[in-house]
Amino acid sequence: MTRGRPAADAPALASAIGLGLALAIVLAAAFPYFEKTRNANELPRILQAIAWLDRGTWSIDGLAVDPGPDTARGVDGRLYPNKPPGTTLVTIVAVATARALADADAPVSLRDATWWARLLGGVLPTLALGAALWLRHARALGVRSVEAGIVTWVLATPAVVYAHLLYGHALAAAAVGIGVCLLGAAVDGSPGRRALALAGFGGALAAFAVTVEYAAAFAAGPIGIWLALACRRPAPRRTVVVAIAGALVPILWLARYHDLAFGSPWQTGYHHATVADFAAKHSQGLLGLGFPTLEGIRTHLLAPGGGLLWWAPALVFGIAGLVALVRRAGPRRAEAAVHLGIVATFLWITCSLSFAGGWRVGPRYAVVALPSLVLGFAAMWSWVRRRPGWIAAYSVLVGHSVVACGLAANLWPHLDLEHVRAPVAEVLLPLWQGSLRPYGPLGVVATVDVTAIGVVGAWVCLVVVAMRAIELRARDTATLVAGAVAGVVLLGAHRWLGRHRDGPRNLAYVQRVWEPRDGVAGPSTVLPARSRGDRGQ
Repeated sequence: MTRGRPAADAPALASAIGLGLALAIVLAAAFPYFEKTRNANELPRILQAIAWLDRGTWSIDGLAVDPGPDTARGVDGRLYPNKPPGTTLVTIVAVATARALADADAPVSLRDATWWARLLGGVLPTLALGAALWLRHARALGVRSVEAGIVTWVLATPAVVYAHLLYGHALAAAAVGIGVCLLGAAVDGSPGRRALALAGFGGALAAFAVTVEYAAAFAAGPIGIWLALACRRPAPRRTVVVAIAGALVPILWLARYHDLAFGSPWQTGYHHATVADFAAKHSQGLLGLGFPTLEGIRTHLLAPGGGLLWWAPALVFGIAGLVALVRRAGPRRAEAAVHLGIVATFLWITCSLSFAGGWRVGPRYAVVALPSLVLGFAAMWSWVRRRPGWIAAYSVLVGHSVVACGLAANLWPHLDLEHVRAPVAEVLLPLWQGSLRPYGPLGVVATVDVTAIGVVGAWVCLVVVAMRAIELRARDTATLVAGAVAGVVLLGAHRWLGRHRDGPRNLAYVQRVWEPRDGVAGPSTVLPARSRGDRGQ
């Protein structure tokens, strides 16, 4: 299942660069932004970045901008985001960049800051993780198969949606994924300073994910077991110790933040949420986690609205590929086991949530685990060669997902599943057919169809890398292309699904808040100008 050609340095590098540029264009072409929605996930982080830049404080009081409901009351009586602060670190760089590039007489708007924050907190981490996965696995598993696996993860799962947003999920996924790549290189490599450096940085990066998204802490289980087993060999022991030491750095910083803001290293913003209903949901079990329930399985895996198997049905191929890699001796057997453990862990906790996750595309809290499917996807693209039936099945699933997820990512990534039952039919296809187009790069009113660039470009990108993965045999290529086309046609079947009675009202709301309208950008809140005199207050 892992058969593939060894990487030839120059052609392989050229292939990787071309793929990276294609993914960058697809991910950054469209900027779906609607200020009237007052995005509660993004706005508090942007305000916290401004507060830190201007006043040297993490609290977001007194900025003359309503932060929305995702806030917490600190021990000092001031407001903070109820999310961990790791994403804010990236947002600080984004806001500083927006300010540096703005004209002196043109203050930074919320739309400008959001674009830069999404670029640095969503698009670039996704691309960086793709590069890390390629560098780590292309030579071992075959360049073409790994590239097809990376594209399947990025474009045929909800990963493409959260790469367009500052929700922290893409950033946490990148931190965990790159951390595992570095730890793998450290454990497998020759003992020495390089291995120690990789281990320290890899441990710190994987642990940094917890400062972005608390649920990322559950990845520590599979990673910890892997490192513990590595310690049975004398050589990696010191490497593992350095990795643990590196992991403590961001964790101690997070504990310090909790102590400053909420009075204890063990108190999070969720414990002090200002919205009573939100606080009540997160007070159940461990920050809202308990044990999987049938309702959780239905909501997060099976339901047409938010089920992962609807948005990314190729998940089953990815898991099968990981299982096959674990069962057979090979160069990535141990890491495949780690990734399989991460996928199983996050599917477990996702189905254990006491709440659905708000406006979303698929189960938001499983996004951290989606990159762990890359090895499985790559193995399956290698395995389906010369098997037309399996090529057809695989390509139908990914062809369907790349368009469904692409429509959500480029048009409306904020599906309100309390009022929508079949989002593709009730929201996305009507928007697409109604010629509503989002902003283009930098939040400008685009003169070209950026949605087509994002969606059609993603489909073409997937088909091209998949064709390369199956080695371009005419019969297999025809089967793959036909399957991918059939997957797109399958989108029409969503029209047969039951509709929500509130669906038309929800669509009317989306159309009412849509930006830009009639080729004109919507008004955007002017963010507070930087004032150096009050820093540190």
